[in-house]
Amino acid sequence: MTIHTSKESDEIKENQTAAQEISRRDFAGKALIGGFLSSLALLAVPGSAQAWMNGKLPEREDMGDGIKELIKTYSDITPYPHKFSDALVKLHLRDLDFAISKGKDKEFADHYVLTLGVPIERHIKPAIQKFGKDCFLWGIFERTSCSFQLYEHITIKDGERSFPCPYKPILDQILGKDVVYAITWKDVCEKWCSRIWNGFADTAGVKLKIKTGTTCKVKVV
Repeated sequence: MTIHTSKESDEIKENQTAAQEISRRDFAGKALIGGFLSSLALLAVPGSAQAWMNGKLPEREDMGDGIKELIKTYSDITPYPHKFSDALVKLHLRDLDFAISKGKDKEFADHYVLTLGVPIERHIKPAIQKFGKDCFLWGIFERTSCSFQLYEHITIKDGERSFPCPYKPILDQILGKDVVYAITWKDVCEKWCSRIWNGFADTAGVKLKIKTGTTCKVKVV
C-alpha cells in the first residue's frame, strides 16, 4: 500500500479535479463544434442525450476496463487493424448473409427498422418538428452509441453526414478466408444500409439522398 504525504495527497486531488475539468471542457467543446443543436435543443431530447457531456465520465467505475479494451483492441493489427465495431460489423454481415440466402433480406431490414423505430417515433420525430430535419441525422448517427461506434469517424455538416464504410474493409479481409458468405459489398449497401436508413427516415417523416461507397454520404432533403 502506498502512503502519500499530505502535500502529495493535495496534489493528487488537484490533478483529479483538473482532469475532470478538462474532460468537461473537452466534451462540451466537441459538442459545440461537432454537434448541430444548441444546448436549448439538447434539452428537448431525452436526458440521456446529455450524459456524455455532463462531466460524469470520470466518475464511472468501469473506466479502467474501457481503457484496457481500447488498448487491447487497437493493439491487435493481425490480420488487419481491429476496431471497436468489429463484432457489430461481423454480426450484421452474418445475419444479412443468412437473410439473403433465405430470400428474407427485405423482411430482415424491415424488422430492424420496426424494432428500432420506437425512439425515432417517440423522440427524434418531435425534435425534427421543433428544430429541423438535421435532428434526424444527429439522432441516428453521432447521437447513438451503436452508430458512432460503427461509423468511427463521422463528418458532420448541416443536413449531411459522411463516414467511411465500416463493412467493406472487414468483408474484404474475411470473405473467402475466415468465412464463406454469399453476400457482396453491393448487397450490404443496397439491401442493408440504404434500406434501414430510408426506413428510419420514413418513420421520422423525412426524405434522404444516399450515396454509398468507400465513403458513404447521407443527406436529408
